[in-house]
Parts: sequence; structure tokens; C-alpha cells
Amino acid sequence: MGRQIDLLLPGLHWDTALKQLNDQEYRPKNLERVLGKAKIVAEPGTDLTTTLFSLFGVGVVADRDLPSGAVTAFTPDRQSDGDCWALATPVHLLADRDRLILIRLAPQSIESDYAQRLISRFNSHFETEGLSLVEVAQGQWCMKLSTLPDMTTSDIESVAGRHIETFMPSGRDSASWRGLLNEIQMLFYQEEMNQQRMLQGDSYVNGIWLSGFGVCPEIENRYRALFGSHPLLSGLARLSKLPVSDPPSDIAEATAEDGNIAILFTDLLEAELNADTGAWVKALSETEQKLCDLLEVVDSAEDKLSIYTCKGYRFEVRKRGSIVNLFKGNKSLFQILGFVNSDRK
Repeated sequence: MGRQIDLLLPGLHWDTALKQLNDQEYRPKNLERVLGKAKIVAEPGTDLTTTLFSLFGVGVVADRDLPSGAVTAFTPDRQSDGDCWALATPVHLLADRDRLILIRLAPQSIESDYAQRLISRFNSHFETEGLSLVEVAQGQWCMKLSTLPDMTTSDIESVAGRHIETFMPSGRDSASWRGLLNEIQMLFYQEEMNQQRMLQGDSYVNGIWLSGFGVCPEIENRYRALFGSHPLLSGLARLSKLPVSDPPSDIAEATAEDGNIAILFTDLLEAELNADTGAWVKALSETEQKLCDLLEVVDSAEDKLSIYTCKGYRFEVRKRGSIVNLFKGNKSLFQILGFVNSDRK
């Protein structure tokens, strides 16, 4: 009995890096050949969040967030039925004339003691309003609230590196939450550790970005095991009582699992969110090698391999007689992904 192996590569579509890559001598030829020969299948997920939820049977509902906060924060001893949560991603808001640009800070730059000082300050200040923060992973916080607001928000992936005005919460209750974001800025500005970090020229958190309001949904589970280091994936694993591990250095370790598996590589996405084209090219080379390793151990006669770029479709790698037969074609990665984008408009 064959397995379904889903490989998620968010960040592969970063236009800035793809255009630069198209002008360089280096080309990920093996990745280009695999994608160039694959069957393209439409999928509902248009970013990492919507793709992960769709794989677990949770679809987008009009005028409502996907409940990424509740799922990310989920542990059996932390939540009860009906608890409302949101993602509260720590960010730096940079003044640009009369507007603000959201800078998504690298998670490893937000040390635990620093995070706990800011979280404690927030919790003391907003306790009477029924709001509280918890740190669920380094650089990722979640906010618990008493009632679910009537509004929609934008995921951090959409806002990072951009002016925030067009991405602010919208809906009946949005005005008060916009005011809350401003209040948090003032609160964090007064924190002594932030004053010290400013003087030292270190990166610092001067705000949070709220998104993914909701309660834990009912999910479908079609996997036996998950591989990846992302807070939302970890929450989905806990909610579905699945084991989740970091991506193995030896891809054979992942494919040794019986049953369907999902593998998430986030290095390309991290590079995009950090606006680091050099890191993206390095991650692309490493990703290509991991894909080649995966193709070597997957049973092409039995197993099905799908590559998700988290942009509304997947590449369904076709059965093949040999690796050599699959590795044919001369389209660049820019042409392959650009063709799919233009074809879907």
C-alpha cells in the first residue's frame, strides 16, 4: 500500500529572489526538472497558514480569520473548549515619514528573558481587560482573550516588510483593536530593557502584530507523522495527537515512517520574511539537495509525492522509470513558477 508524501516549500515564490536568480549563473537544475515534469493541481491554500489548514480539512470562511492563534497555542492543559486566542507576533515598527513599516524580527533575536519581561508588562497592564500573552515558541507569542471580535486580520507573511496601513484589522470591532495596537507600542516603548537595547543599537520589540483570531476547530487527520519546525504545524500535531519532529538531516529517517507524512521546510520562507536574498539562495540549494535525497528513497511505483509551494497549487511528481528520465527539461525556476502564476490569473 503506497503512501502520500507532502513536501511543503513556502517561500519558493519570492519574486525578488527569483528575479535575481534568473540573472545568475547558478540554477537549481534538479528542482527545475522535477517541477517542470510534474502535474500541476489547484489547491485552496495561498500561503503557509491556509495551506496547512487545508491539509487538515479546515477551509477559509468569509469575514473570519483562520484560527491559527488557538491552534498554535493549543496544549491539553492550556485550553478548554471555546477559549479564544490570536497570534501575537513580536515585531519592530519602523517609522517611515508618516507611515509605519513592519519589520518581522528573527525569532532567535528575541531571548526568553527579554520576551518574558515584555509579556509580563503586557499581562499586568491588560489584566483587567481579559487579555494575556503566552510564549509558545521562541519569537512566537499567543494572546488569550475573553470574547471573539467581529473582524478579520492579515497574516504576518502578508505584512512583513510593508507599510501596515492597508493590512490593519477590518470589521465592526476593528477600531478598538487598532487603538490597542497603538497602546501596546507606547507600553513597550517605556520598558527599560527596550531603552537599553535602543541605546546599544540592538534589535528590539516595540509592538505586536495580531492575527488568526478564533477557537480550536475540528480537524481531519490523514497523516501518520509530521516533520517541520513551525509553531502552527506543532499546534496541529498536538491537536491531532500526532508526533512531530524537526526535518531530519537524513531524509530516509522521515520516509521510514509507515503511512502518510508531511514534511515542511521553512528556510526559504524565513529568508523571504527577513528580506535576505543570500540566505534564500543558500536555502534553495539545500532544499534542492533534500529533494534529490527524497526522490532516491521514495518508492515511485507505490508512493505519491506532492510538492506544495503554498501559492494555490501543488506539483504532483509523476511516477517514473528512473531518476534520469525525470530529470529532463530546460525551463528555469523563474519561468516555471511565473508560468503557473500567469496561468492562474
